[in-house]
Amino acid sequence: MKTKFNKSERIAGLFVITAVVGSLAIGVAVAIKKGLFETKIHLSAELKNADGVHEGTQVLIAGLKAGSVSDVKLISNERILVQFEIGQSYGEHLREDSVVRLMRPFIIGEKVLEVTVGSDSEKRLAENALLKSEETVDLMDLASGRSLGKYLSSMTSMTENAKFIIEKMLDPKRSTNILKMFDDMQPLVKNMVGISGEANSMMKQMNQRKQLVHLVDNLAVMTDEVNLMIPEFRKQSPQMAGDIAKITRSMAVLSDQLQKTLPALIELGPEIPKASRRAFEALDETVITLKALQKSFLMRGNVKEVREEELARQEEAAKRLPASSKAP
Repeated sequence: MKTKFNKSERIAGLFVITAVVGSLAIGVAVAIKKGLFETKIHLSAELKNADGVHEGTQVLIAGLKAGSVSDVKLISNERILVQFEIGQSYGEHLREDSVVRLMRPFIIGEKVLEVTVGSDSEKRLAENALLKSEETVDLMDLASGRSLGKYLSSMTSMTENAKFIIEKMLDPKRSTNILKMFDDMQPLVKNMVGISGEANSMMKQMNQRKQLVHLVDNLAVMTDEVNLMIPEFRKQSPQMAGDIAKITRSMAVLSDQLQKTLPALIELGPEIPKASRRAFEALDETVITLKALQKSFLMRGNVKEVREEELARQEEAAKRLPASSKAP
């Protein structure tokens, strides 16, 4: 049996088909706009604290929604692996220096993962690459019980320490000692003021007519001159270092020899003055003996002849010398 539709039913059916097709078209367009059919790039990052991160958390790049978190895994204490995926078009802007930050876009609201755009000079990220992460803190994190608990425990310890110090300071003996310490510091401060004044006057005298400034300038000039002379001195005396080394070695050998002979000299030391005195006495006795022999009858004539021969020899030698060589 062939079913026939009247005009109103046909119009209603056409309207329903048009609505269904339009809804499907709008859904496909929305899916395309949200990137549901776009090729995805899978990346990951390690965070110390993943508070507020769950599957589906948005991933932003330069403030634009680029993807979402696909999985969160606990590896160890303060090591949480967060895996996320972003669109192919956004993945082209990520480099090896890109960083992942867990942040809250506003004061209140859910947290998001923000990935920074990398430098053009760096390499592009490969599939399943592990990005670096940076820890951030916002007002809500500071106001959370985890952070306030640490601060409150520290404040409690600080309060107990302050209480202990105040109780010890309330002791009359300690208060008296503190006041005495301040009294003893007054002469010290006066002495320091006096020393400062003396130093100031001494510096003024030293710098009278800018003598200290001239001295420093002269030292600077002398240093420059010495720096200029050192290279020239090295050119003119390249063997100086070797000669100094030889002299040093010779001095070392001489020192060793003196060290060997020093004990013998120490032993003979007390006898040296006596031996010298005896040597001079012997010379005196020898001179006296020779003079006595010259005055004797047997040697007086011979001595006179020898003196005359020596005098004649000196006169002949003086005559042989040229006139230019004679002393005026």
